[in-house]
Amino acid sequence: MKKALIIVFLVISASLLLAAEGDGLYTGVTDNAFGPVSSCREDLNYILFSNAAGLAGGRFRIQVPCFESSSYNVAEALKDRGVAEALSGITQFRFNKENWITYLLGLVMATGGGYNEVVSVDLGLGAQKDHLAVGLNTRMTVKSMPAIDDDGNLTEPESALGNGYVPEMDSALTVAYGLRILDTDVLTLDAGVSVRFAQKVYMLQMNTDRISDLISGDRSFDNLAARSGFAFPVDLGLTLGLSGGTLQVQAMADNLNGFYYMKNYENSKKALTFSDGTDPYIMYTPFSINLGVSYSPRFGMVNPSVSLFFSGINLYLKNAREALDPGREVFRYLDAGFVLSVLDILRLRVSYRYGYPEFAVGVSALGNLVELSYGFQEAGSEYGIKPVDRLTIRFGLGFEE
Repeated sequence: MKKALIIVFLVISASLLLAAEGDGLYTGVTDNAFGPVSSCREDLNYILFSNAAGLAGGRFRIQVPCFESSSYNVAEALKDRGVAEALSGITQFRFNKENWITYLLGLVMATGGGYNEVVSVDLGLGAQKDHLAVGLNTRMTVKSMPAIDDDGNLTEPESALGNGYVPEMDSALTVAYGLRILDTDVLTLDAGVSVRFAQKVYMLQMNTDRISDLISGDRSFDNLAARSGFAFPVDLGLTLGLSGGTLQVQAMADNLNGFYYMKNYENSKKALTFSDGTDPYIMYTPFSINLGVSYSPRFGMVNPSVSLFFSGINLYLKNAREALDPGREVFRYLDAGFVLSVLDILRLRVSYRYGYPEFAVGVSALGNLVELSYGFQEAGSEYGIKPVDRLTIRFGLGFEE
């Protein structure tokens, strides 16, 4: 019976792969898996989206809510005095419309020509009781890409004015469970699984004038064509604990069954509710195989920890064959980090994440968190082509035991 089920599963998976159409000219922009942005590996979002084996220890905690916002190309945008003054006003809690419009348009104009990211906002609610956790998460992102001309071909823009911009929203309801399957004096072995209902909605690309009108409120989303679909991704995780749990080795297979059943819609409202969709197709978002090791000696008042993760081993093996320099390309998939925790309140983090440095400082207590980080990521087709800086603020309210 088990062999028959496995064969059926393989046949269904193979048929879906053959049927998946990708996302046409939007491939590489919208066909991304929904997962955590930050490299904080202790919070509930990481467990829900990467390694549910973290639930095996059993505890109670609530996050209501977790907020994370990232601005990209910040250094370039702040060269404009008006953008710098607008950001200064925002940091002083002057949240007026003029400051937000100036800042957001400054980020748009700083993208340069071609593929990039502009801004993203994540919201999450979640809870864990013993070995079971649930979460509701949403991410809204604006991305840039080459504009599509009247003949249906991608252009080669030289500046932000020649780009097309794609607002995208990913949402997911996740249920996860973790269990300790081996516990000896020498080692422990934890396993976990996450299953989610995910929805992806994005609007067809628009130019800078339309983006400006949407930000200012002069134009609505009602007549902007959109696409939407749903999927049922699954994550599997294992954690091997040694030396009393201070040394951990993790193995994960994330975003299995990442097939989105997509349709075209007249506008985003209909896309959100799957109302009157046309032209169905299947979009495949790739899974990733990840391996990592971390060490946290737990000294007491001052606790350092180090980690090294190879995220997307299968994706690297696939992409390295086409890369001009496969040896350099591997850095896009490595995340090496050092975290120093003082009194379990102050957190300092230094990472060499996916080929570029990242620095963060945060304060946490009893499940509440405020963190500011600054780093870089690759927006080009290969490592080293187009490094983009990223400023992120994370804010979370909650409770944990």
